Amino acid sequence: MNAQDFLLYCDQLVRASQTCTDRWHWVRGPKYAFICLEKTQAVRNSTQMCGAAEALPGLTELDVADDPGLATSREQQTERLLSLQYHVLYSESYEVPILLFNIYAEGGARLNLEEAWNVLRIGGSVPAHERYSAITMVHHPILFRPYLSLHPCKTAELIGSLGGSVNPVLSFLTTYGPYVNLEQEEVARVLQSNDEKETSNKCEQ
Repeated sequence: MNAQDFLLYCDQLVRASQTCTDRWHWVRGPKYAFICLEKTQAVRNSTQMCGAAEALPGLTELDVADDPGLATSREQQTERLLSLQYHVLYSESYEVPILLFNIYAEGGARLNLEEAWNVLRIGGSVPAHERYSAITMVHHPILFRPYLSLHPCKTAELIGSLGGSVNPVLSFLTTYGPYVNLEQEEVARVLQSNDEKETSNKCEQ
């Protein structure tokens, strides 16, 4: 994928997303351009809480409550609101789109790599010894700040296999996005619908 095609596909994505819940927008400068999406998400946390065990035969509930050795641990579910920010840029080295993202707590603090693993869906699908090669912490090539990154080494293979894709950038996002809590089904339906309308109009002419 060359840089001009990347910009074209991203522009299609930005336009289509304006009618969707999650909307992409351009970030432009004199020598750069990339697209950005920001959203909030409620994420569940599991914490272990200690509680009294059920009364055993011959023991009253009071006996159980007074004996710490009979306490049992139970899982308590809590929720916290996180802000997720996604950037799609063009990698000149790999000639493919790259996905950078960050996750922020309510107070604005950025989650580190280990904290992010507890939030991302990829945590349950990638072996622990492969996690750091799948997602790494890098410096944003334009903003020069730490961002999490999906390594682009396999992206070229994916893009090469998408000969019939309406929008390869969207296909890239729908393939890898779910692993980092980024769903693009809604904008995919809009783009597919737009493509079908264009094809229908051409056939009528």
